[in-house]
Amino acid sequence: MARECFDGMDDDRVLEGIARVVRRSNEITAELLGYLIEVERRQLHLREACSSMFAFCVERLHLSESAAGKRITAMRTAQRFPLVLEMIASGDIHLTAVNMLAAHLTEENHVEVLARARHRSKREIEVLIAEIAPRPDVASRVMALPQPAPLAAPGEGVGLEVRAPERVARPAVVAPLSPRRYEIRVTVDQETHDKLRQLQDLLAHSGVRDPADIIALAIDRLHEKTLAKKAAIVEKPRAAKRPERRTRDIPAAVERAVWTRDGGQCAFVDRKGRRCSATAFLEFHHVRNWARGAEHDESEIELRCRAHNQTMEWRSCRGQSSAIRRRRYRWSGGGSRGNALPGRDDGVGLSHSTIRARWRSSGFRRRRRIRFTKVDTRKAGAPQLVVRDHRRWTAVTLKREGRRWRQ
Repeated sequence: MARECFDGMDDDRVLEGIARVVRRSNEITAELLGYLIEVERRQLHLREACSSMFAFCVERLHLSESAAGKRITAMRTAQRFPLVLEMIASGDIHLTAVNMLAAHLTEENHVEVLARARHRSKREIEVLIAEIAPRPDVASRVMALPQPAPLAAPGEGVGLEVRAPERVARPAVVAPLSPRRYEIRVTVDQETHDKLRQLQDLLAHSGVRDPADIIALAIDRLHEKTLAKKAAIVEKPRAAKRPERRTRDIPAAVERAVWTRDGGQCAFVDRKGRRCSATAFLEFHHVRNWARGAEHDESEIELRCRAHNQTMEWRSCRGQSSAIRRRRYRWSGGGSRGNALPGRDDGVGLSHSTIRARWRSSGFRRRRRIRFTKVDTRKAGAPQLVVRDHRRWTAVTLKREGRRWRQ
């Protein structure tokens, strides 16, 4: 589709269009599987000079090897259980889930298992399979990975230099084995390995020598420390103190209450009442902009992922010109600031030191180093306050218009 077709669409039409295309894609996928079933039943791939269905899909339909394998497995599963074809057409289950569940479906359990797999992600399907077919725990072991074999030196008279290929790091593995039991496989460097061995020796008197137990203890300590830093969740919280002045620091008691209330998850809810599922890159978001008078109250703050937090901050700048909005957004590091001076609507009669103190009380001293200069523009007939950000090499100029300071 040409780019010009999307320029005249509003947001609602784009979302409706993509939902319609996904529904059509699911129906086409189910129809393709139906055709593959018929091709295999009639042995039509032999007529096309292909010895197998895999060769037919790759050589005649020009599918990739992985795409052909997934569709053939889903096709044969749908032959055994026609319900699979109906769920694929309706979008209730995806091809990856069908491939993962194919070996575990039987005549007795396929209805229940497919119902539980409806709208599940790949990670959730792995947990479901661990419940259906649990595996025993894997024994803890620490082993050295083999070094890559050096290549033979080039012969005489050959000018090309032959180098051994660099070793590619193995990805970490976190896979469910059975309900509430997981296998974790990681690759560490020599220093981490030596520390693990030393911990085994140091904890020998307490009977903790299994690497799995040591890793569990380390994760518990790091989890506790990180929650205390990010959400102020501690065993013995201190009594809340009322700050002497208005600052951007959210009290620990408020952070703790907001985190507990929102469950460590983004609290953004769309128009249909669906909540954002993000649990990473969480930030504390003021429902009303803090620079415009919001207080650090539990009812005024929500957890938001970085994407939704920055989106709401950007929307709070509406009503201004695009240039000013972009400048303020960049200058604030993703947030926004109020138009007037902090703590007062007008700037008349305020000295330079008072203005500096007001801006620093808004949190700028903690975020970045700022220089304030007062410039008298005789042509305009009004003083200016220039705020220079030395880290970003930008400056914001506030001009006095009547009884207010504005950008």
